[in-house]
Amino acid sequence: MAAMQASNLLNETHKKHLWWMSKLGADESTAMVSLAADVLHQGSTPDSDRQMGSAAKNLGMEVEDVSNALSALSHLTTETARQSLTEQDLIQALSGIGLSGDPAVAIAQACVQSKDQARQDVQEATGVVFAQYMSADWRLECAVGGRSLRNVADPGYLLQIVTEEGGERTTHTLTSDYPALKGAVASLKAALQEEKGGHYRKVVRLT
Repeated sequence: MAAMQASNLLNETHKKHLWWMSKLGADESTAMVSLAADVLHQGSTPDSDRQMGSAAKNLGMEVEDVSNALSALSHLTTETARQSLTEQDLIQALSGIGLSGDPAVAIAQACVQSKDQARQDVQEATGVVFAQYMSADWRLECAVGGRSLRNVADPGYLLQIVTEEGGERTTHTLTSDYPALKGAVASLKAALQEEKGGHYRKVVRLT
């Protein structure tokens, strides 16, 4: 993941809610992420509330502080699943808000381990299920001769993508000329640029 994307993964609010976890050990950090994953999976329940209260007591923190940290960790777990982030991506993002060493490594490992369940939880909650990407192959085709006096090259692109949904694999074959492909790339770059804006982060928080 690019450095800019890693730095935008966690904002000042997350920093405010997670700063105190730099004092925790690896086991305590892992336990916090596990509790956040449970809350994400089951929602707020009397049992999770008791665990939250117990965690606050053991850590010497207010329940509200633990609750806010769990919310930030849930966001991190969800983003790990959504963007297929790696352990190194997360460590980089956490270092940007002052979390490093054993706590950062433990949080990153626990988030990566929880991402499959988080992805399933989000799909069940929204009812939106996307086909899973499996592989992609591409080929560049270019005419090397023709009747044109100027001998203008006319490149074409062939892309084959394999996805899997419900255990069934589907092959998608796409063809494009250079101008159309260039326009699609420009649109994708513009969409990625929007992720860096405040409006995007506001919408993500609301959803």
